[in-house]
Amino acid sequence: MRLKIKNCSLLCNQGTAPYNEDAAGITPFGVWVLDGATGLNGKNIVSDESDARWYSQWWNNFLHENIYRSDSLKEIMLDGIRSIKEEYKELVEGKDVKKLDLPSSSIAIVKFRDDMIEYFLLGDCSFFYNDGERKIIKDRSICHLDDKVYDEMMRIPNLDKLSFNEIKARVMNTIIDNRMKKNTKDGYWILDFSEEAIENSIHGYIQVEDEMKIMLASDGFTCASDRYGILKEDELIYIAEKMGIEYIFNQVREFEEDDYKAIKMPRFKVMDDSTAVYVELYNKKEK
Repeated sequence: MRLKIKNCSLLCNQGTAPYNEDAAGITPFGVWVLDGATGLNGKNIVSDESDARWYSQWWNNFLHENIYRSDSLKEIMLDGIRSIKEEYKELVEGKDVKKLDLPSSSIAIVKFRDDMIEYFLLGDCSFFYNDGERKIIKDRSICHLDDKVYDEMMRIPNLDKLSFNEIKARVMNTIIDNRMKKNTKDGYWILDFSEEAIENSIHGYIQVEDEMKIMLASDGFTCASDRYGILKEDELIYIAEKMGIEYIFNQVREFEEDDYKAIKMPRFKVMDDSTAVYVELYNKKEK
């Protein structure tokens, strides 16, 4: 393998929920970020903690064990889908599991391949890279659906007199309607138990001529630009390079602490789990 890591950093911080449902990994073969999604019925069927955490940790372990393989990321992820589907079936045997109960996860993976990288995305995790020009790869389908909920929140009368849970309850029907669009052609594609989702992932390859800076992030990190507007999206990887991913995370948390009732900027969680990995690669060319 010619691509080598010369600098890297990782953060995976819990929000206000009882458990961190994000996960991330950095290895010599690739990097990834996972953002687990909780079932909307409030049920934990396969875990005493959080089904979403169980789901994202399963994939985190799977990638640690399989990212080295020469297969494409689509092939690796298809193998994972088939394995986790069987395991989940055994765990829920005899239980009534509805679509809204199923755990899922957004995911972004970058695999190092000789003199190129391979990328794979499902859901709303983001892939930033700088190879002399700053670029962003992201599926914004979920963002557009989320914006409908946020707009509905903003139209609620006397918003400042309601608790966070009361605000969320007022828009739950729209949240559920959005979730039912999961892994449909008219909705959005995300990692759950669907092999069709793997085929509809954002997937591709990028040549690494000399050096490349990479950042993968969950929406609890990129909300710095996507939702809060405190930093510019096209500058995030530059800020990560110059000041570190912790700087961006701290900006997010400071904003959320200042808006602790989620009134200024309505959202699904007062503080979401926030995860990012940053890697600087170089092409160790043969002499």
